[in-house]
Amino acid sequence: MQPWRISAGLTAAGGGSAFLVAGSRLEYLGPHWTLILADHGLSLALNVALALATFAAAVYGVARATGLADLGRRVDLAERSVRRGEGDPDLTEALRQDAEGDWQ
Repeated sequence: MQPWRISAGLTAAGGGSAFLVAGSRLEYLGPHWTLILADHGLSLALNVALALATFAAAVYGVARATGLADLGRRVDLAERSVRRGEGDPDLTEALRQDAEGDWQ
């Protein structure tokens, strides 16, 4: 999996969670939302976008630092080498049986 997909998913999950938590705490502002958004809507949208971008960049950086960025490529490389017959013979045999539909 690519790290930008991980960071996009975690950003959406974090943003959704923050919206749920903050939504219940900001009920008292309900009658004033139109005035707040009219006066400060652009700056609020810009700040939210920058906060989400910062969070996504942090998740992306952590994924790169921990090696999650190359995980998909490494798993694919290992799978191709096993399918060629290099590596664990039991795993190679199990993959051959799976490909042939010969389950026991």
